[in-house]
Amino acid sequence: MSRIDRHGAGPRVGDEASAADLVPSDGQARVEVEGALAREYRFQAALSQALVGESPEHGIAEVLHDHLGLGVAVEDPFGRVLAQAGPDGAATQPRLTRAQRDHLIDAARRVSGPLRVRDRLASLAVSRGTLLGLILVQDPEHTLEPADKKDPDTDARPGSPRAGALHAIGLATGALSLHLLHRHHLARTELRLRHDLVETVLLECDPDDLDAEIERRIGRASALSHDLTGPHRVLAVHPRHGRWPGDQAVGDLMEHAARTLDMSFLGTLRGQTAILVCGPPAAWLAGSGTALAPWTGEPTTTTHAATGTATPGTGTGTGSATDAPGSGTPWQLVHDAFTHVLHDAPAVGVGGYVDRPEHLPRSYREAMQALTVRTRQPDPTGLIAFEDLGLYRLLATPDGRRQAGAFVQDWIGHLLAYDNDRRAGLVHTLGIYLDHGGNYDATAAALHIHRSTLRYRLQRIRELTGHDLTDTDTRLNLHVAVRAAVIAEPPLLPAGGQLTSL
Repeated sequence: MSRIDRHGAGPRVGDEASAADLVPSDGQARVEVEGALAREYRFQAALSQALVGESPEHGIAEVLHDHLGLGVAVEDPFGRVLAQAGPDGAATQPRLTRAQRDHLIDAARRVSGPLRVRDRLASLAVSRGTLLGLILVQDPEHTLEPADKKDPDTDARPGSPRAGALHAIGLATGALSLHLLHRHHLARTELRLRHDLVETVLLECDPDDLDAEIERRIGRASALSHDLTGPHRVLAVHPRHGRWPGDQAVGDLMEHAARTLDMSFLGTLRGQTAILVCGPPAAWLAGSGTALAPWTGEPTTTTHAATGTATPGTGTGTGSATDAPGSGTPWQLVHDAFTHVLHDAPAVGVGGYVDRPEHLPRSYREAMQALTVRTRQPDPTGLIAFEDLGLYRLLATPDGRRQAGAFVQDWIGHLLAYDNDRRAGLVHTLGIYLDHGGNYDATAAALHIHRSTLRYRLQRIRELTGHDLTDTDTRLNLHVAVRAAVIAEPPLLPAGGQLTSL
């Protein structure tokens, strides 16, 4: 007897049986119908109990496994296993690819009931075209296939083992849909509450009501299972090209990244920038709950692979605002987590470390300063922490950006206008020359040009600016002007303008 037969309403079509066995008497038929109804009643009652249990997904998987005798797994839309029951359900199975999931969703719009994916039957919990989750039934022996391939409906008649099993899968999928949709609505409500709280904590506190306001904010955060009293930073995450992936909510993407880092957060969306009020990743917490470097902003020790010597650093690579995080640096794991969920490298600005809730507005301003600097670079992707901004800590404030414009115009305004008209790249050449301390060979190599070409460009720069490039103070001011042009407000660079190499 197959695993389905012991739970079905009668013998499978195709089993060896006499004609009399296949045509039950009225009394036998009544008993079979009553038995089938009783089993369905018990099954539905068990599903109802599962929905109000501590873990509805596990309850649904167990109830369906007990009813079918087959392994059952419940997955979320991204292939993460939420629950499994039975030896086959507990076995490691390959995750469905995105193409397979898209095919299932498309097929589910045209076909009712479970769909076969190799040795599994997949039943989709869908609401208004959105995949909420799915139930996978392990059926390697194809016991749920129609016995008569030429006439698939033969074995799907009411009361048949196959029809009863598929009906049970449908009921379980309906129960899962209700649970996941309810959880989805709760998550949306919590997301709105979190959004409102973030907007509040980023506002400066009234000094006359400071203590009471801080207590209110801490209480609201606690209700959302977030401890606002610990060490925090504000992160500003901006997607490449300013567009978030269209197949997932931004909040879900940020939650996935935070879960990867084991990092608590509250988040909101301002324009196309996600603002996250974050506690430190678990890897940067001591056993006592104290934050460790680089989260605290204290210098970390970086070991040079070539020499084995250690030098202090902040852990974000070179410390230059124009550098993306280097491979192996502590902050790299944060940037990698966001890159993984977005399938592309974003720009991330990290505000300064704070240990009290009333200082979060400052960390937010610093995160936006860092993000502004990062996105104004020729390659706008990467992560930069506020403590690594260097000169930009002074220039990237709103007032500093406005004043930077006048300073830039005074020192390299003619050069910018010349580049804008002829796209000569002289500002970029000047920036590379100053970055390399005026070294001709290093500058020519970085620009991939001959020394004579570099000499001609520098002479043209002297003529246009009227400045002596050998004077120390002049070179300092020109270097600051080149850097300031990156973040000046209003923008001073032509579209696609490039200042320094990364």
